[in-house]
Amino acid sequence: MVFIGYRTKLFTFLSWFMLLSLHNRNGLILQGGDDLLRMVLFWGIFIPWGARYSCDAILSEKIYANKTICTVATIAYLLQICYIYTGSALLKGPEWNRDYTAMYYVYGLDQVAYSFTKLFFYYPALLNKLTAIAYYFELLVPFLFFIPLKHQAFRLIGVLLIILFHTLNSMTLFIGLFPLIGIATSLGILPSLMMDWLEKRTEKLKESVRESFMAISFFCQSLLRWKDPVYEYSQWRENIKTAILIFLVVFVFDWNFSNLSFINSKLSDSFRPVGYALRLDQNWGMFAPGVFKDDGWYILEGVTEKNKEINVFQEGKEIDYKKPGSVTSLFKNDRWRKYTENMILKYNSFMRGYFCNYYKRIWNDNSSEKIKALRIVYMSEFTLPDYQYSRPSREVLWECEGSCR
Repeated sequence: MVFIGYRTKLFTFLSWFMLLSLHNRNGLILQGGDDLLRMVLFWGIFIPWGARYSCDAILSEKIYANKTICTVATIAYLLQICYIYTGSALLKGPEWNRDYTAMYYVYGLDQVAYSFTKLFFYYPALLNKLTAIAYYFELLVPFLFFIPLKHQAFRLIGVLLIILFHTLNSMTLFIGLFPLIGIATSLGILPSLMMDWLEKRTEKLKESVRESFMAISFFCQSLLRWKDPVYEYSQWRENIKTAILIFLVVFVFDWNFSNLSFINSKLSDSFRPVGYALRLDQNWGMFAPGVFKDDGWYILEGVTEKNKEINVFQEGKEIDYKKPGSVTSLFKNDRWRKYTENMILKYNSFMRGYFCNYYKRIWNDNSSEKIKALRIVYMSEFTLPDYQYSRPSREVLWECEGSCR
């Protein structure tokens, strides 16, 4: 409903609320893209993004003449984009802004780097330049949105650079939906000159799209009877909403400001429950302050009823402790990778039993060669500087035996 713009404000709120529930129940597999999507939907509740190109716009008798919107909510949306990039850069340490070795460690992480990415890994001078480019891009790109001279042109350049940045990241790193969400978020600040250009180029499609939207709208109206309010909101209600929005904008800014290590003034603990309740809590420390060096890969050692050992993680192949050609291919998707990444940490050791029993049950339900025991083995490999070799060490994280039903 949000996509087609039918009762946009209502369904934006419902989408945010349901996403909130989903995130609260799946915190162990979330990443930065999820936080960004949650924040975009939250600010979107207060933005009239159903005013154009939507079912609401087609059905409404009111014509929204303004091509630009400047409200507290749109400022909050723009600042949210600034937090992702400049905020992330300010959290980064010497590997990013002094030694320029961060991309060496990022591309050396087998859990997130595709096999294709290794083509760049053995060129240290290139990695140094890529580190500098990534760091200064994040630090400076939001400033393009605030240049008063030729403002729309600079904003368009900023959006295009963000799209290019996320596209390159999605091609080289296994980081799930974050690049797509980042690109979609940046489209929300496209300048009006770009939208005018697109509208002229798609003039012939408008009528067919309009007819499709009308058909969908009438179908939705037959399912959901909607009565327009017979009264107008008084000014004091608008003033209260604006005051609450201003408070939340300042609150989120202070939250991100408090995340910076060189800032002594921190957000009061008495206010933090507000952030956690509305899930406005955020930290954009992507590979910050430094890239983690603990890398490795998983082996699930299954013991069959005939005492044969197989690797359940690789469809029952014979156990081989050599590093796979592509570690990222071991995971079904980024959610599974994130779960196993969190599972390594000692304070998340409770996750290991669930993971072990799940794989044991799934294997026995779908294979004629049953297993009676399963061990989660992590081949830990510490990333050393300057291409030094680190011998992987075998660590048994968990073992489950017997029935797991």
